[in-house]
Amino acid sequence: MKILRIIYDFADKNVAAKGLGPGPYELSVAQGNRKDYEVFVLTGNLNGKNLKEFRFHYDLCNGKVHVYNLPRALWKFGPFLTSSVLVLPYYLFLKIFKHIDVVHNQQQMGVWFLLYKKVFGRLDKTPVVHSNHGPIIAREKKLLEQNVKLPFMTKYFEYPIHRLSDYLSTVVSDTLIAVSENTKNELIELYHPKIPIGIIENAVNTQKFTRDGKKEDFGFGKGSIILANGGRLSKRKNIDFIVESLKYLDKRYKLVIWGEWDEKDFKDSIDKIVRKNNLSTRYKYIGIKPYWIVDNYFRSMDVFVLPSNHEGLPKVVLEALSCGAKVVASGFKLEHAVKNLYMLQEVNPKTIADAVIRASHEKDYYLSTRKVIDTFYSWDSKAEEYHKVFKKFL
Repeated sequence: MKILRIIYDFADKNVAAKGLGPGPYELSVAQGNRKDYEVFVLTGNLNGKNLKEFRFHYDLCNGKVHVYNLPRALWKFGPFLTSSVLVLPYYLFLKIFKHIDVVHNQQQMGVWFLLYKKVFGRLDKTPVVHSNHGPIIAREKKLLEQNVKLPFMTKYFEYPIHRLSDYLSTVVSDTLIAVSENTKNELIELYHPKIPIGIIENAVNTQKFTRDGKKEDFGFGKGSIILANGGRLSKRKNIDFIVESLKYLDKRYKLVIWGEWDEKDFKDSIDKIVRKNNLSTRYKYIGIKPYWIVDNYFRSMDVFVLPSNHEGLPKVVLEALSCGAKVVASGFKLEHAVKNLYMLQEVNPKTIADAVIRASHEKDYYLSTRKVIDTFYSWDSKAEEYHKVFKKFL
């Protein structure tokens, strides 16, 4: 079976460092390790490393996974005038010369490919499976409800193309895959698609993310209860509420954050909260950390906190649980319940603090939590779920 994966973020070791989610990479490797599978990946070059070294193509998994690097996105324009434009000629080349069986498009990277399928779908019958991690309309609505001012290019360029991509995916794909029940319901409510919608949740590398292994010393001293958050740092994830929750917790509770800030203004607002509430000895921002070492950080925390307004299924939640941390979170729903996950019913600094206290004092259910993750949330299990979808078209 030959699968073409279209995705902007393919955070393997060739790309390096600050990257986005590692899911497409981990799924591709899991599929590449299967018998009779070959995976072709069209991806934007996240940090320009490969293109600077004139590496336009490389292989993984003993030649079973082929990665084609496209130019990275333009600042403020996203990938829509660079990477995604080149997806279509690459697709036609791979379709003709590599005999692609199924296209797996993830999010908006394939928007111009989807437009091509809308126009020429009667001639090109190649099956398309589209994965959606959350409709952009729902995400935009949540931001506006919080009075977040969208940058000009985001509001009038990026988000409109995202909306076009979401719409096209519901009319030209053969199957939609949602990462959660919430995402599926949003797609139905917004677009009323006439095609099947399945749910395949996110996953975690269960060999890498374990309780046993190297830990980081955050420098807070003995007796500290470590709270943490890592990834994209944005208002949508209410990072400011996490910081402010410290004022409702005793001084044993400390907070460490890593990742890339969506906006400098938002980081500045966090710093103001820290100064106003005298939290400088209890809060640390430690910069952008690569996927390849973050398991060390997850092992070193007590509670991972993600009070998000809107999510698909955050991979960081699975990584934290897999490494033995408890998790306080919101904005999504797991299909399979785990005891070390505490879901917020209301999101504000006080409710976050109350949930953190509860989580830190209750019994640790790591063994049962880990059993659920190993069974339902490993990348091998997700590769099998996708295989059941793909084989319907062969």
